[in-house]
Amino acid sequence: MVKSTLKYIFLISFLALIISCIRDKAKTIRFSSWQSNPSEKRLTDSLLHCFAKKYPEYKVKFELIPGNYSEKIQLMLGTHSAPQVFYVKDFVAPSYLRYDVLQPLNEYIDRDTSFDKNDFYPQFLNAFTKNGKIYGIPKDFGCYVLFYNIDMFKAAGLSEPPKDWTELEEFSKKLTKDINGDGKTDQYGIVVEPSIDKLMPFVFQNMGSFQDKDANLTLNTPEFQGALEYYYGLYSKKIATIPTDVSMNNIEEVFGRKRAAMVISGGWFVPQLKDQYKDVNYKVAFLPKGKQMATIAFTVSYSSPKENPLKEESWKLLSYLTGKEGMTVWTSTGIAMPTRKSVASGLDYINHPEYKIFMGSVDFAKVFQVDYNERWFSIAQSAMQAIFYERADIPQKLKQMENDIKSLRLKK
Repeated sequence: MVKSTLKYIFLISFLALIISCIRDKAKTIRFSSWQSNPSEKRLTDSLLHCFAKKYPEYKVKFELIPGNYSEKIQLMLGTHSAPQVFYVKDFVAPSYLRYDVLQPLNEYIDRDTSFDKNDFYPQFLNAFTKNGKIYGIPKDFGCYVLFYNIDMFKAAGLSEPPKDWTELEEFSKKLTKDINGDGKTDQYGIVVEPSIDKLMPFVFQNMGSFQDKDANLTLNTPEFQGALEYYYGLYSKKIATIPTDVSMNNIEEVFGRKRAAMVISGGWFVPQLKDQYKDVNYKVAFLPKGKQMATIAFTVSYSSPKENPLKEESWKLLSYLTGKEGMTVWTSTGIAMPTRKSVASGLDYINHPEYKIFMGSVDFAKVFQVDYNERWFSIAQSAMQAIFYERADIPQKLKQMENDIKSLRLKK
C-alpha cells in the first residue's frame, strides 16, 4: 500500500514536472537576429541581460541565424515555425507587408502610454508601415557619409571637405597622385564601389529614384542615368579607384591603408578605423550635394509573426528593445544611431564630433526600399559590375536592368 502510494506520488510529481517544463517552454519568447561582428554579439547579450533583470518573469531564448537570414526567416514563416521576435531588413520589408505575415502593432502601441511612437524619426517608422498599420519598430539606423583623410587634404592644399558634385570631382583630381614618381598612381581621390546602394545617394541627389510612388521602375530616366554617369565618371577619369584595382577586399580597407583620400561609408566604419587603422587622421562630413542634399539610410525593425501564441509576451520584449532604455543600451557604443529623438538627445549624439554628422543626415536621408523580389539586387549588382569591369554602355545596361527586374514585381 505504501509502495503504491509512493508510486502514485512519484507519478503525479513527474507529470507535474513535465507539464511545468512544457508550460515554461511554451512561454519562452524566441528571439532571432543576425550578428555582424563580436561587438554586436556582446551588445545583444547585454541588452537581453538588462531585459531579464527588469522582467525576470519573462524568459527569452536567443536563436542566432548566421547566414541567409531573410531566406531562413521567410522559410520559418511559411512553415509556421518563426520566432516570436525577429529582425526585418528595410530592403525586404515591402514583401513582408504585402504578404501579410507580420503582426500589426498599433493595438499594443496605442495602449502602452510609455512607448511614445511620436519620438521616432518618421521615415524609419514609415519604412515598416502600410495603410496606417505598423508592422515593425525600427531599432536603429545607419547612413552613408563622407570620410576624408585630413593629412592628405592638407598636403593637397585643401582644408574643407567637398560640398557639391563639382568640388568632389575637383578635389578628387587634386588628391590623385603619383607619390613615388614611378608613373603609377599611388593615391586616389576617392574609392568607389560598383554597387547599387553606393550609387543611390547620387540618384537621390540628382532628383531621381529607383521606383515611383506606384512602384514603377524609374531606372531608364535622365535623373538616374545622369547620376550613374557622374558616379562612374569618377572612375573612368581615373581619379577614383575600386578595391580590386588595388588588390584589396573592400572600400574601407582602401581608405584605411591610405590608397584613397575619401570614401563613402557608414557609422560601422568608425570602430574599425579606431581599431585597425589607428594612424589614419580622418573626419566625417555630409555627402556632397547634387541638385539636392541626400543620402540613403539603413534601418532594421523588431517585428513579430502574425501567427504567434505569445503576442503579449512578444510585445513586452519588443517594446523594451525599442523603448528608450533598451535603445540607449543598444546604441550607446555608437555601433548604430538611435531612431528615437530622445535617445539621440540623451546620448548627446547631436553634438558629438562624429555622430552629429550621422544624426544631421536624418533631415535628408531616404530609406531605400524596393517593391520587387529580392533577386532585383543581384540583377542590379551585375549591371553595375558590367559597367565598371566591362565598360558596358550605360543607357543600354539600364534599359536591360529595368526589363530584367520588371518580372520580379511583388503581387498585391
